[in-house]
Amino acid sequence: MQQTQDRIIQGMAVDGHFRVIAAQTTTAVDTAREILDLSPVAADALGRAMTGALLLSRLLDKDVRNQYVTLRFEGDGPLGTVIADGTNAGHVRGYVANPVPEDPSLDVDTGIGNGKLTIIRGTPPLGKPYTSQLLLGGTGIATDLTRYLLNSEQIASAVLLGVFNRRDGVASAGGIVVQAFPHATDAAIAKIEARIKEAPPLSTLLEKMEIEDVVATVFHGVGYKQIDAGHTVPVSYTCQCTRERALAGVSFLGQDEIEEIIDEGGTEVCCQFCGRKYQFSAEDLLALTARHDA
Repeated sequence: MQQTQDRIIQGMAVDGHFRVIAAQTTTAVDTAREILDLSPVAADALGRAMTGALLLSRLLDKDVRNQYVTLRFEGDGPLGTVIADGTNAGHVRGYVANPVPEDPSLDVDTGIGNGKLTIIRGTPPLGKPYTSQLLLGGTGIATDLTRYLLNSEQIASAVLLGVFNRRDGVASAGGIVVQAFPHATDAAIAKIEARIKEAPPLSTLLEKMEIEDVVATVFHGVGYKQIDAGHTVPVSYTCQCTRERALAGVSFLGQDEIEEIIDEGGTEVCCQFCGRKYQFSAEDLLALTARHDA
């Protein structure tokens, strides 16, 4: 399959009873794999989480800039904490606490384990982020996100996610979220549910075709139509870290710890999302403590 730019597309199904948002995220997920040095199972888990964060962010008000969704999976599995940030502008990044677990045969569900999922939705710099939590069900990231949408929005929804790894990297990645409009009938919902059950696994489809054809295949026979290409959003692995934000992180350390770092001549802060390194001298930290004391 010829690779093209990662993107988010939108469409409607069953005579306008459902909105469909889909994302091709192959390049973004493979970029995360390279930057974070992820094992196949870590790339699979993070790829699904990143795609899910992007899809959920596009369910937010598209007319408001900088809206984001953060997914934080805190399970007892070998991967440890998995974090994905996605914005409605198509920017995404992620992190895996243990990117190379000892057992190479792990699947995603076992890798994450039991625990909790925290979903944060916000619009910086305005307003307080909205936070929700649910217990991880052990049935997959897509199922957990589907449960979240059903519980938080009380709207019939489904999330489909897939990542296909090859020996040399991520071959394909993407996902779909479908959500009923308030006027959707029971018969329309039944049609969508039947098509989702009948469709091949998303990873299989993503390996063979572009996201437009994937969505058309999943929703074949239920009147799916893609919305004008002007609504298509490019996707990229983008980190928002800055020197100022890195220094702000240091400021959360205790006063004694900061003074110890000053005595050592300074410190280096490495961004967990992109690996960018920021050097802070003793003078930088002295200025930081002076601002706090002022």
